[in-house]
Amino acid sequence: MTEPVPVEAPTAWHGDALSESDWLVPLPPACSRALDGPREHPAPELAELATHVTRRVRNSRGFVVIRGLPVDGRTDQECAELCHRLAASLGTPWPAEPGGFITVADNAGLGRTNLALTPHTDRTPAPRPPKLLGLLSVRAAALGGDTLLASGHAVHNRLLTEAPWAIPRLYQDFHFGRGAGFDRIRPVFQRHGAELRVHYNRRGIERAHHEAGAPLTPDDHAALDAVDRILSDPRILLRIPLHPGDLLWLDNTAVLHGRTAFTDPPAPSAPRCLTRVWAD
Repeated sequence: MTEPVPVEAPTAWHGDALSESDWLVPLPPACSRALDGPREHPAPELAELATHVTRRVRNSRGFVVIRGLPVDGRTDQECAELCHRLAASLGTPWPAEPGGFITVADNAGLGRTNLALTPHTDRTPAPRPPKLLGLLSVRAAALGGDTLLASGHAVHNRLLTEAPWAIPRLYQDFHFGRGAGFDRIRPVFQRHGAELRVHYNRRGIERAHHEAGAPLTPDDHAALDAVDRILSDPRILLRIPLHPGDLLWLDNTAVLHGRTAFTDPPAPSAPRCLTRVWAD
């Protein structure tokens, strides 16, 4: 392995240094109208928005929030279709996943509870993670449920300074999950030319190593603990309350996402709901 070097790019940000202007993109009214138009005729307004958003994600912070998608008065399924339509102008969406709505559900994974989620990248059921992730807020919680973001590049840079002994292990493979006929194995940090890709999900790593019969060693735990210590620093986190109609669009290989715990409104009010799309 070549000697790791710091990432010197706008993607290596600390949340306490960002302002709303660094990540907010209001949806132009013409784009809102175009999303209601016929699918057969690509709208130039959406193409212009896609160029702007893609440039911001690639060359700036690695994420944006597009504010103002018209979700009011739409069913959850219609909101999911709206999300996929906009995503199709921003990348190549993966096929819509069954149950792609994120709400509290019984006997489901941690993501479908109202508990806090530590920052992570999405693994997905497929052998490789998606390049892009979109989360559209359909309904907010009564209390909490704010989105937490962290720059994987900033985490990498801090490790070089604060825990350089952990870096070599984090450039080596971990299990991230298993599936029919394959193991999802990759490092936390991986260089692709000048690009640094980040894959991190502590809970997923621990579970996958258990499933693979390959227990984590004390050194493995120590390296992952070093990552978690940095991710627990409030200075590195950006906290964003997503409003209904906000679409968070991020580079899933550079930006980690999580959330705070939340409380849904009492019945008969509908619970907090996000719809998710993965894209390349």
